[in-house]
Amino acid sequence: MKQSSLGNLVQPFHVMELVKAADTLNNQGKPVIHLSIGEPDFPMPKPVEQALAQAISEHKTRYTAALGLPELREAISLYYQTNFQVQVPAHQIVITSGASAALMYACLALINPTDKVLLTDPGYPCNKTFVQMAGGIPDFVQTQEAQNFQPSWADLYKQWTPHTAGVLLASPNNPTGTQLGAQAMQEIVQGVSTQGGFVIVDEIYQSLCYDRPAQSVLQVTGAPSEQIPVVVINSFSKYFGMTGLRLGWMVVPDTLLPAIERFAQNLSICPNTPAQWAALACFTPETLAICEERRLVFKVRRDFVVTALPKAGIELHSTPDSAFYVYAKSPYDSERYCRQLLEQALVCAVPGKDFSEFRGSEMMRFSYANSMDNLETAIERIRLFNNRQLP
Repeated sequence: MKQSSLGNLVQPFHVMELVKAADTLNNQGKPVIHLSIGEPDFPMPKPVEQALAQAISEHKTRYTAALGLPELREAISLYYQTNFQVQVPAHQIVITSGASAALMYACLALINPTDKVLLTDPGYPCNKTFVQMAGGIPDFVQTQEAQNFQPSWADLYKQWTPHTAGVLLASPNNPTGTQLGAQAMQEIVQGVSTQGGFVIVDEIYQSLCYDRPAQSVLQVTGAPSEQIPVVVINSFSKYFGMTGLRLGWMVVPDTLLPAIERFAQNLSICPNTPAQWAALACFTPETLAICEERRLVFKVRRDFVVTALPKAGIELHSTPDSAFYVYAKSPYDSERYCRQLLEQALVCAVPGKDFSEFRGSEMMRFSYANSMDNLETAIERIRLFNNRQLP
């Protein structure tokens, strides 16, 4: 059977090979500490769990509209108004099957075959896949430590060509845990707009920030429109801890809604119905208080890890201010280092090749979505490994 060219083009997550190896070690009675997984270690908040169970018990399991529950779209609109002081009409909010579906719909709606799309490097590895599946060509813009691995409009403009259709950004960013400032956001949107392009902004780690209040590009631009060519992606996975329920949302201009609706109807029918009803509980004061408590726990972990890693022999080139990642310099080739760290120290970290075309062999990512006890143990294991003092 002849395989499609797209099937050969899409690359696997290299980290999954390490995770498989870690599982094998665990099954052999060698407990591995994961600093690899991009997933909160907390369960979903109790009010959300209860709302999910109630939705199922009340048989709220049938298809919803392709664009999502009207009640949930209204709740997200109010969330933007209350938390970010920006008016986003509910009809411009689309509920999706995770942020991945939102990114896919946005790329399908905006990219034509052979269009170039600027992506920041390092960045989330699936972004290039979404671009490729829409027929586009990923064009990577190398970011620098001095700018906390975030681009300026000048950086993007240097690579803009007549074939460039737009930009896909993430703020906060995975793997770096850094954000764009409001002025940089404004300059990028204005610059791209003058070129007739689009800006897709992934904000799935938006509320997991530690040194300044959470922000959205929509605070700079207002709601997307024909004149404001912005699409915003968000998710219930990270801040709200609902990863496995696969629920996200996107904010789109009116002109894109018909196409987005057709993609949703054809590709997913509708988002997870019980998860949508459960997500309404995310915006209650009780749930938001739980999520804020957890954010502060992540901040304590962040503060510990960025202080402890250099003492353990890991060089940091930027300070993460959001998400739950540290992007660091590997002592030597990162794939080999991470493999040996796993086998000899029983710590699973992620080599940079998943995230960077330019410096993947130099860099690595640590996730601090783990308990403080495990983080302390892992850092000590890393220190001993780097000093080759392992038993």
